[in-house]
Amino acid sequence: MSAIIGQDERAPSALYRFASDRTARRIAAGCEVGLDAAAVPFFPLLVLAPRGVVPLVSVAGLCAAGLVLSVSGPRPRPALALTATLLGCLLVWGMASALWSVDPLRSLIIAARLTGLFAVGLALADAAGCMRAPHRLTLLLLAGLALGVAMAAIDLVTHGALGAPFTDRAYQPAALNRASVSFAILLLPASAVLIDRGRAVFALIVATVTATTICVLAGTAAKAALIAGLPMSLLLYLSPVRVARVAAVVSVLVIITAPLTFARFAQLPLLAETADDVKLSAGHRLLIWSFAGDRIAERPLAGWGLDASRAIPGGKDPIRPGQTWMPLHPHNAPLQLWLELGVPGAVLFALVVALSWSALAAVVWPRLFASAAGGSLMAALVASFASYGIWEEWWLATVWFSLFVIIAMARVARPPIMSAGNAQPRTFAGGSIE
Repeated sequence: MSAIIGQDERAPSALYRFASDRTARRIAAGCEVGLDAAAVPFFPLLVLAPRGVVPLVSVAGLCAAGLVLSVSGPRPRPALALTATLLGCLLVWGMASALWSVDPLRSLIIAARLTGLFAVGLALADAAGCMRAPHRLTLLLLAGLALGVAMAAIDLVTHGALGAPFTDRAYQPAALNRASVSFAILLLPASAVLIDRGRAVFALIVATVTATTICVLAGTAAKAALIAGLPMSLLLYLSPVRVARVAAVVSVLVIITAPLTFARFAQLPLLAETADDVKLSAGHRLLIWSFAGDRIAERPLAGWGLDASRAIPGGKDPIRPGQTWMPLHPHNAPLQLWLELGVPGAVLFALVVALSWSALAAVVWPRLFASAAGGSLMAALVASFASYGIWEEWWLATVWFSLFVIIAMARVARPPIMSAGNAQPRTFAGGSIE
């Protein structure tokens, strides 16, 4: 979201220095086609083989980089540069943590992987403003969403018949959790862009079918994400700037105080009993957070090392049948940053989240779409705070690609208004792309 704020004077295309205008146009057009093509299988892959989104988004990132280098226009925007700086600092600190990590080789490997994923994500965020036909990407994404929802329903009804060829594991309804959370993140922006384009009936159909599918599927995180996103979207619609700024402050407080809050929930008897009654994994989650909090207290400043959660002493000890104290990661992004990277990691993560909310407060998108995008951000944060490992490659790829398509759809909801003293549209070396 921060990628769309602020534009400086136009600058020559990097590619234009080495190639003709005609060649730059062809490369840009080909790269945009590649980005369009990635939108269709995005949701179906999350249904059939979620890890498949990593190579898909990686290829899309290469196309995005090619598109950015093939156009002339604004130089890197301050907010995007700040985001890149914060992520760079996080990577440097993560690499340095290998010096004291309980699993130093793992820390270095993950740092290398994150470098590539962050580069892909930043390229995608920048490329969203370079696309000549964002409406085409939007249509293809909606087609992919419809296909993904249909495939998820079929897979659920047939007990995994569609996904069976892509896994050697026995069917479990939870296999569709990753798809359902992606539906929850992009449902509101997809519906809002349809409404802004005068397709309210179609938007209602898309929202109803997708929301129903999310409710029917087993994923609790997706349901929680959608439930959290809806009121946030409403609040942002009523008071966009104020609510976004409050959300930034609250997000920072939640992340910084995580060892004193999330990690202590298991000590509340009523909450622990209720969690077990609602869902066995929910009670287990509270115990995992408690264990993470105890380990954070042992190394609060520097942490145990990037992605060292899986090797934390005592983490493999059993709690109760089939459950251990730390199965791979804490299933909570703030606690994982605290546990692995200590104070610096938690602060950098808090700043990245706060910057996202602050960027939302400054956008010039239609109010309905901006509020829907805020609901999407809220949904992604809830999923991160309650379920997945923050360094999981499929999850990062999903979040980055979601950001890319949201920025692109914002241009479809209402094309940016240009004025003589305002930003200029991005162009190929010889002509406007707007």
